[in-house]
Amino acid sequence: MSTPGRLLAEIDETLALLDDRQGDRGDEQAPREPLPSLLKQCEEACESLEGTEKHPIRTIHHFACTGGTLLSRCVEAMPNTVVLSEIDPLSTILLNKTDFAPSDLIRQSQTNLRPLPDRDVLASFLASLEVMHNSYRRAGRRLVVRDHTHSQFCMKPEPNNRPHLKKILTEKFEVLGIVTVRHPLDSFISLRRKKWVMFEPDSLDEYCRRYLLFLDAYRDTPILRYEDFVEEPQHTSAFLTSTLSLPHTEHWRDLLPVIELSGDSGRKGDEIEPRQRRDVPDLLIDEARCSRRYRELCERLKYDADPATPVYAVFGRAD
Repeated sequence: MSTPGRLLAEIDETLALLDDRQGDRGDEQAPREPLPSLLKQCEEACESLEGTEKHPIRTIHHFACTGGTLLSRCVEAMPNTVVLSEIDPLSTILLNKTDFAPSDLIRQSQTNLRPLPDRDVLASFLASLEVMHNSYRRAGRRLVVRDHTHSQFCMKPEPNNRPHLKKILTEKFEVLGIVTVRHPLDSFISLRRKKWVMFEPDSLDEYCRRYLLFLDAYRDTPILRYEDFVEEPQHTSAFLTSTLSLPHTEHWRDLLPVIELSGDSGRKGDEIEPRQRRDVPDLLIDEARCSRRYRELCERLKYDADPATPVYAVFGRAD
């Protein structure tokens, strides 16, 4: 056989090895179908995984002045994690300020003489978030939405007049959420110092009433105490990421100095450690001792309600 003829014969034999029926050459009646390409098999496998793998949006919920920004920066420091900070599509907190918002279609519509109804605002918000969520997912990143709870639960209108953020998101997405809290006496002291009390009456009892409504709204959501976090950051950061089904790295603290989020209004510094309670004014001590709701809230969150007791003197891990 000539050299070209021998080469063609070897090529034919090699191609024959790709036939998935090569083990049964005698069956000449069987249909001769080529094996699917490796690329096609990979595409089908990916499609199969896409249909079964969950891609939730994660949420973080907390009141102002409760250490929420530090906890959210901890989450942002985790691998392939993106945090959108202080989100509330129905917030009206900035509507009386500047209307310059060139990239914010929702705010433009809310400040217009003919504003969109809330249902259409929410539809626009969810559509935009879906695009972001899908884009991050394709890039291998996980999206976390940090709530601006203050807009709903600490403003003058009653908190229950509209849906909260987690309820809004569950209309379109699977949601994994966590609530973070701090001793209510400490957070209320800070709230007054910042002049952020936007409800009436300006009292600890009213603050605790709204805090209890917040906890009721998120009653099925796991709770993490800020005091637990600053006592044992590594242990509680692992609980935080596990609850939100996020990857965890023990080196997250090294990244904190380069992570900035809105709402960082507390005591400055990246050192994570317990800090003593600020001085409690005598009038606030009287309020605390007279407020039934304050005692109820402390009991619910497993805090000592006595304002004369330093918060870390009686500190213990929440169940």
